[in-house]
Amino acid sequence: MSTRWRLRPHDPDRTAALGRDAGIPPLVAQILLNRGIEEPTLALAFLESRLSSLHDPELLPGVVEAADRIIRAVRAQKKIVIYGDYDVDGVCGTSILWDCLRLAGAKQLDYYIPHRVEEGYGVNADALRRLVTESRAELIVTVDCGISAVNEARLARELGVEFIVTDHHTVGSELPEADVIVHPRLEGSRYPFGDLCGAAVAFKLAWQIAKGFGDGKKASPHLRDFLVCSLSLVAMATVADVVPLKGENRILVRRGLIGMYAEPTEGIRALMEVSGCLGKRKLTAGNIGFNMGPRINAAGRLERAMKAVELLTTHDVELAGKIAGELDQCNKERQDLEHKIVSEAHQMITEQGGLGSRGAIVLGRVGWHPGVIGIVASRLAEVYHRPAVVVALGDEVGQGSARSIPGLDLYEAIHQCAEGLISFGGHAAAAGLRLPVGQLAAFAERFELHCRETLTTEQLRKSLTIDAEVPLAMLSTKLVETLEMLEPHGMGNPRPLLLASGVRLLGEPRIVGERKNHLQLRLMQGSLVVKAIAWNMADRAKSLTANTLCSFVFHPSINEWNGRREVQLEVKDFQLDEASEHAQPQTA
Repeated sequence: MSTRWRLRPHDPDRTAALGRDAGIPPLVAQILLNRGIEEPTLALAFLESRLSSLHDPELLPGVVEAADRIIRAVRAQKKIVIYGDYDVDGVCGTSILWDCLRLAGAKQLDYYIPHRVEEGYGVNADALRRLVTESRAELIVTVDCGISAVNEARLARELGVEFIVTDHHTVGSELPEADVIVHPRLEGSRYPFGDLCGAAVAFKLAWQIAKGFGDGKKASPHLRDFLVCSLSLVAMATVADVVPLKGENRILVRRGLIGMYAEPTEGIRALMEVSGCLGKRKLTAGNIGFNMGPRINAAGRLERAMKAVELLTTHDVELAGKIAGELDQCNKERQDLEHKIVSEAHQMITEQGGLGSRGAIVLGRVGWHPGVIGIVASRLAEVYHRPAVVVALGDEVGQGSARSIPGLDLYEAIHQCAEGLISFGGHAAAAGLRLPVGQLAAFAERFELHCRETLTTEQLRKSLTIDAEVPLAMLSTKLVETLEMLEPHGMGNPRPLLLASGVRLLGEPRIVGERKNHLQLRLMQGSLVVKAIAWNMADRAKSLTANTLCSFVFHPSINEWNGRREVQLEVKDFQLDEASEHAQPQTA
């Protein structure tokens, strides 16, 4: 599938003015303008990301009452159970709240995370009954789940257990009858930023609890230190849950990454070691998204996520190393499973006639592992640029994960096609569902039709939005390091994407990587030669021969090897200059 290149318009006067007034290079100013940041004060606030700019937790709906109830339970020595989700967001949020209450003096405290395959997502009735009857829970606090637990909240009331929901997922038509709901987007909310992840909501609750154990306005010193330290977990969850990295999320991730690098806990240090992140010049959102986060997720996908919480809350160096090694092995197994299922999915699509005019991809097969299908859906959505739903079929029930593309609210799309589903939940970019096996074909037909009618032709065509066209000679190591001030990158604040035209390939491309799926290139523009890496583009090697003249779209980065630091291009796409259309200025 050809990719459209859209070059953002460039206003030299506005760029020069913002660069001058904010004291930043013109290229950085241009990228900030592309992100909608036009005033010097806003530009500096964006680049500095001060902790003092975080919103007071008291603005978060339900947080004051929830904190008061939890504080009373701690002081009364009631049994408190934190009920989290099994992904990175839920694991990190559970760890934050558990550590906070432990430091606040809770004597009877436990956490519970359901088994992904046996119990599925969210609060389930059997687990509630066990927690009350066997664990003697008197207060249950959910993390990253519960907003759709309508029946389970009623059961909690029947069982006589206090039930507090903290969540960030899309609010449905009916709220659970919990004692308190903490959620940034409840109707009537005055909270200024609605895109917090589940762990960030748990962090805000922990902050309010810490204030309650302090003077009511500020946390006591040891809890204040804990809150600063816990930003590392908030950062990990925020990146892994793919929520927009702007506003408050940008501050949480920026400061969390700094703390993670400077003073990692025993568990995070062990995780950094097995994921190859120790010894780096700095940590980035990419290190979380591609190295650390998947190992936490692997625990929930293939084993029990309770192990991951134990890793993130332990102060035992030996135990941390042991668990991190186990999670690393889980991740390797996950990678093998993922590779196998992705290959089978591609084959199914080919056998069905290819992408054609489909509005979406919906696939299901017996034997696919429910813990891996979310990653597979992400891969399919990325490759085919279609919303993707991947279903692991059991004897009677199928468990599915879905991922979207820009332009489609996935939660709303599934809601419109929900007839016959057992349950579903999620948000605009990612969702999960359960359905009877016999309903898969009907759901696939409805969902594909809905997506085809909702998405425009332009939205169904993969595109790259380019920040600026630059001469490669401009990209000094100093400028690329300055561009790093724009980090962390992710949804809402993508990595700068640049275009270089009239670039000549020196020599033949080299196919590299364990799976032989990447290309290593040497490029020349004028007299300047730079190295480039084209991730997952080995299949395009045949179109590149020595001395080919091309245009490249890329992320600039710093490559470090044996103490040497040099600019490297991370290629996202290329076109042969003789046969290509030049990028068209974006008008929308």
